[in-house]
Amino acid sequence: MADDTRVDRLAGHMVRTATQSGIELKASYGPDDVSHLSYEEDLNDPGAYPFTRGIYPEMYRDRLWLKSFIVSYATAEETNRAFREYITGGMTDLRLLCDLPTQSGIDPDHPSAWNSMMCGGVATYALPVYEKMLAGLPLGEAVFELAHAGMSSFLYFYGLLVAMMENRGMDIRKLRGNSINDPVRTKLVYGCPDFPTYVDRRICLDHIEFSVRNTPDWRPVAPNGVDPCQGGMDAVRELGGCLAVASAVMEDLRERGISIDEYGPMVFSLDAESDFFETIAKFRLARKMWARTARERFGATTTRAMQLKIGIRTSGLSLTHQKPLNNAARVTLQILSCVLGGVNSLDASSIDEAVGLPSREARRFNLDAQHIITHEANVPLTADPLGGSYYLEWLTSRMEGEVNAYLEEIEANGGVFACLESGWLNAVMESCRTRVQYEKADGDRLIVGVNAFRCEQDEEGPINDAIRDTAYRAPTLDMREKQVREVREFKAGRDIRRLQPLAADLWRMTREGGNVQRAVIEAAKAGLTLGECVGVIRLGYGIEYDPLKQIDMPDFVREIVEE
Repeated sequence: MADDTRVDRLAGHMVRTATQSGIELKASYGPDDVSHLSYEEDLNDPGAYPFTRGIYPEMYRDRLWLKSFIVSYATAEETNRAFREYITGGMTDLRLLCDLPTQSGIDPDHPSAWNSMMCGGVATYALPVYEKMLAGLPLGEAVFELAHAGMSSFLYFYGLLVAMMENRGMDIRKLRGNSINDPVRTKLVYGCPDFPTYVDRRICLDHIEFSVRNTPDWRPVAPNGVDPCQGGMDAVRELGGCLAVASAVMEDLRERGISIDEYGPMVFSLDAESDFFETIAKFRLARKMWARTARERFGATTTRAMQLKIGIRTSGLSLTHQKPLNNAARVTLQILSCVLGGVNSLDASSIDEAVGLPSREARRFNLDAQHIITHEANVPLTADPLGGSYYLEWLTSRMEGEVNAYLEEIEANGGVFACLESGWLNAVMESCRTRVQYEKADGDRLIVGVNAFRCEQDEEGPINDAIRDTAYRAPTLDMREKQVREVREFKAGRDIRRLQPLAADLWRMTREGGNVQRAVIEAAKAGLTLGECVGVIRLGYGIEYDPLKQIDMPDFVREIVEE
């Protein structure tokens, strides 16, 4: 006879009293906790400085957040079909990416490209690939985002978008979207080999300057907190890092004669983590702190220049391979925190993302979850519905103090670029990551299905198995071999007499310290590939053609530099 089942009244009890960032909390909050705040100076109405409650008076009644996610499968054709399907399903913001070798600044025929080729996206090595991937999509109408890692990606792929519009006779001033372009994140998280940091910093400014002058509806820089957060940074240091990068870029732009009023609104790319209220507080605080920085430090005089738009990627790190059905709850709560926090665009992770690239059904769930929050739960009917909550306002204020203290540490260590080069930022990120690991190991941070409430995989059931089985898989060997043949045939078929002088212009412009963005666009039109573009710019700085020192420069490039 089986033993009687016993119930533990304390099973699943709370194990912590602090937020995910380690801010200790009381059991409740009241008027005394927010008595130091001024409504006009710290909150104000939605649409009014400092925009804590949102940058528009009517918020989502006037315009819903943009619904986006990265669409980048192994081939250009497959990616194009997926874009069309998701647009039909309600996608309103088209995020572009490519495979990992391309993000590192090398072409598919580079010897180091093989293992990661076509993983995580298309090998968009040249203009014809982009034309195929975006065929039939509304350039000049839709909002596009470049979500790449390496700085060469922003310079080159923005250039491809401009080149496509000019080749079609379109006005490039109608190009809309943004580059999640952050020279600190490029090295801190990805260690991208394409350029050293001093080159990253300069071409970042070239890209921004060209965009400000020629494509005013393109936001060419978006300090990125998502990837540092996924690398270990907590919410305080994620936001502090974005503010530090944005300030450093604005200082550099001022030296080029571009004021913050001319630049316009800033965009931050932030992470939506699992700590619900801390995430909402972070979004509200980001708007407030940037508004004050823009006005008090950089002298912004226009409302537009004081506004911060927030683009979100929900936390991929929070998703688990164990019990993947639980990821639906995680993603839904993270989407809800974004809507309550008043973000402007939202890229929700997929429930199968811990297994592989998202399946199409998982992507449709992302969109439908947002539709349900909008049209069934009626969450966006009122701007900042949690504004005035004793707890939320206290937490926002407390985080402001923590972020300011972190910014002072960055300045004391020489500024954000010095902190990157010295390894200080990496040490901070590693320290945060280690703390979280200890919390999990000690049972002070419970992850359902991972270190708590577990069951064996074979007990999880058919729905969890189906989620694992339908995730998108890596490309086959035959597909990779075909890709290499394709790029070699493309390079062999180009008109070198047209390409060479344009590549020479890019090399000379780099050597002379000019803005290289226009030269990249013209050379790309003539067939210069991404890897060649990186190599020519590197030569202009007097450093090796190949960032990985494995291949020689092509003959048409050698002739340029030996003239």
